[in-house]
Amino acid sequence: MDESGAGNTNGDAGVEELTARVGIKDNHIRELYERLTEKQLEADEARASREAGEGRVEALRRERGALKEKVATLEEELRSWRRGREGHERRIERLEREVEQRDAEISRRDYLLSRRDDEMETLAFETDTLVARKEGALDDAMRRVAGLERDLEEREERLSDLEATVEELRAKLEEERGARERLAEPANRLRSGIDLFNESSHRGTVNSLSRTLGQPNVHVRLEEGEEPPAVLTFTWRGMTWQSYSSNPGLAVEEPRVYLSGAGEDLSGVDEEPPNARVGPGGKVLFGL
Repeated sequence: MDESGAGNTNGDAGVEELTARVGIKDNHIRELYERLTEKQLEADEARASREAGEGRVEALRRERGALKEKVATLEEELRSWRRGREGHERRIERLEREVEQRDAEISRRDYLLSRRDDEMETLAFETDTLVARKEGALDDAMRRVAGLERDLEEREERLSDLEATVEELRAKLEEERGARERLAEPANRLRSGIDLFNESSHRGTVNSLSRTLGQPNVHVRLEEGEEPPAVLTFTWRGMTWQSYSSNPGLAVEEPRVYLSGAGEDLSGVDEEPPNARVGPGGKVLFGL
């Protein structure tokens, strides 16, 4: 082979070698570029991560600050709650003491109420007893009052009777006074003695004899004395006779009319002329 041909051959080989080297460099540059790209990507990612981390850190810092504030708030609330709880506990303790005091007061009042109930029962019993006693005393008093009222009524009746008796006695006294005044006159005393005889049972005796012996002669007279009786002398057939004393005096005791004398003849007797007669019904009448 000649030199030009050899030279061309050598030139081609150099170009190919240079091309190869350039290709290698290009590949190497490409690789470097790729690696650079990768590094940039990694750097970008790292920067983004760092930025994100910084943001996260900042967010975390803010969150930590917020958490600190929240913790501080919670701590303050906790302290307030603890203070409130202490206040509540003190209040509860005070309330418990008050409840204990109230319980003690209630126990004391229950005891006092129990004692008062016992006292009330005792008082009620004593009151019932006293009321029963007072009712008994009242009943006794009412019975005594009723008795006194009856006694008063009886006394009033007796007083009324006594007053009536006094009036009767006064009337009798007036009557007796009048009678005494009337009897002070002999004629009145004589007539009163005759009336007293006519009211006596002796008039029946005289009438019985008169039915057997006929009508008698009658002579009436007054005896001597301050308050003399009337003497009525009955004579039958001029021989049988009876004399009766009849004293109308108010102070004279019974018998006020009695047989003072009798006989079968007139011996020892002054026969006086008749001055009276036996009228209808067997009554002695003064005068002929």
